[in-house]
Amino acid sequence: MIDGNLVLGLAAAIAVVTSLAGSAALLWVTRPGRGRSLPDYTPPVTILKPLKGIDEGLEENLRSFFQLDYPRYQLLFGVADPDDPAAAVVERLIAEHPHHDAKLVRGAPRLGFNPKVENLASMDRFRKYDYLLISDSNVRVKPSYLRETTAYLADSRVGLVSNIFAGVGETSAGGALENLQLNGFIAGGVALAEVVGQTCVVGKSMLMPGRVLEEIGGFRAVRHLLAEDQAIGVKVRKAGYRIALSHHVIDNVNHDRGLRWFLNRHSRWYKIRRRMAPGFFLLEPLSNLSLIGVVWALSDDTGIAWGGLVVLVGLGIARDALQSRWLRGVFPRARHLLLCPVKDLFLVPVWFDALVNNRVHWRGHKMLVGRWTRLSGVTYRRLRRARRQAARVQRRARRHASPPPITVAEQHAVSTGD
Repeated sequence: MIDGNLVLGLAAAIAVVTSLAGSAALLWVTRPGRGRSLPDYTPPVTILKPLKGIDEGLEENLRSFFQLDYPRYQLLFGVADPDDPAAAVVERLIAEHPHHDAKLVRGAPRLGFNPKVENLASMDRFRKYDYLLISDSNVRVKPSYLRETTAYLADSRVGLVSNIFAGVGETSAGGALENLQLNGFIAGGVALAEVVGQTCVVGKSMLMPGRVLEEIGGFRAVRHLLAEDQAIGVKVRKAGYRIALSHHVIDNVNHDRGLRWFLNRHSRWYKIRRRMAPGFFLLEPLSNLSLIGVVWALSDDTGIAWGGLVVLVGLGIARDALQSRWLRGVFPRARHLLLCPVKDLFLVPVWFDALVNNRVHWRGHKMLVGRWTRLSGVTYRRLRRARRQAARVQRRARRHASPPPITVAEQHAVSTGD
């Protein structure tokens, strides 16, 4: 008979080892001395900023890109809807910085099912320089960001550079949950993937030569994919290039987020990981410290089980606190740190949902996600409606169908009374 304590103790050991490995990898890739050996390589760069709506801190986020310590770069901002409120913010910043090479691109011609890729392709028509940087609207950077990131492209074998990002600015419980998850599990996972040589690219910051993008098929090659960032990374590696993770940490601003927003975002990310890396996705619960601790404690009433719960939850809190301090310079508030085990347990049903559900909500779009995160051309509401209509047609056809003809044997049986 299998000893439950032994099995759960083994699961706990796996969770502890993976958590410590992620923390060690994060310290290694973001160590201050890592950038000192890099050359001062500053080719002209075009920055593409796809926008939709007013994100938290949008004006300050965008303003930070006008303040980069870099010799020559072009800023392109794109809105698919010409009346998008983000356009007014961009116009105000361009007016404040008349000497910057900056342009707002309105409208995005139909290209595919991914609206962000459509926006990027629309801006790319106005790109002046070979090197391009894709940067999300909720990112805020330091003046040294571009200089420290382009340095990795001095090596011609590098085809793409991305950055670790730190969740900052939480004021609500939802914002705290988001930033704890970003600074703990996500940051450690991205760093560990870099150390072990696995492709893990998040589109908040992606710098690459334009010739490499063209070599893998350009934006058209990923126009129907939800995870266009990871797909670009996979294609770049398959083309024979290396992917580098910069030591420079950027900020991902999350202030007054709600619980629903937090769960929806990670539901989408879980569904991406399920389809891009199914093996790692299935093993993710083994890295959930609070989940394993709670299951262990509820399965047995010994001191070992309850001690395991305390150790695992304490380790999760320590990981999220220390990695937050390392990445952004300040600890989370004590009341927010108490949400660490709550955050881990809230994500358990989200993981199970990603296992069986292929629907996603993304910036006002409701879509179906298929293999390799390929998006469906219809929203799931339209698909449900079409299925209901088809079922009604079938029921109506069955009700009005003519009865089958009477066979000779049945006619004989009626006439003889048998």
